[in-house]
Amino acid sequence: MRLQHHARTQLAITLITRGMRTSLVGRISGLRPALLRELHHEIHGCKPLPGQLPSTGSLLGTARRQATASVFAGLYRAFGGAAVQRSIDIEALLTGHRLYLEQMTRLAASDTLGAPLDINHGWVIARDLTTGLVLFRTCEHCAIPYVQGAFSRRAVDCPICALKVSRPSREGEDDARPKRITSSSAEQGTPNPDTRHASE
Repeated sequence: MRLQHHARTQLAITLITRGMRTSLVGRISGLRPALLRELHHEIHGCKPLPGQLPSTGSLLGTARRQATASVFAGLYRAFGGAAVQRSIDIEALLTGHRLYLEQMTRLAASDTLGAPLDINHGWVIARDLTTGLVLFRTCEHCAIPYVQGAFSRRAVDCPICALKVSRPSREGEDDARPKRITSSSAEQGTPNPDTRHASE
């Protein structure tokens, strides 16, 4: 019994250190809320903040959010296997999320996928994979696997394809904006399209 309690306490410490809410840690570890609050204070130096978990709809609400959720879910399934669609694998969740954060750090400069998911967001996705509210799909066009909400009404289900569709329009808007005269163009006598007609 002591070894069991020690193992559950160690798991709770790991989860709290990674930023998981104490309500979830209690559900996973079975430890008392008072003990978890004490652990949280010792680890983070403050009381745990109250609040609700995000919904699946908010985590998959845009193409960028769906894409970043797909990166995490793919790594989670890589370590947990097909069984993650039947039950939550905590070890796979922790490992997958750690590697996911490493990937997001590399992509941070381009801001392609926006803000990363925290461990609580990852748990929500893992939970909803077991209930069927989140589904694994493979795009028929780009062959990239992704996750989708069971009741999604998006015109383009694959987030990668959706981002590709939206990108040209933004680039077109940038091209349509008037350009200012630079010092190099002025020196070379390059006419400014905004002032050409005025000179005529």
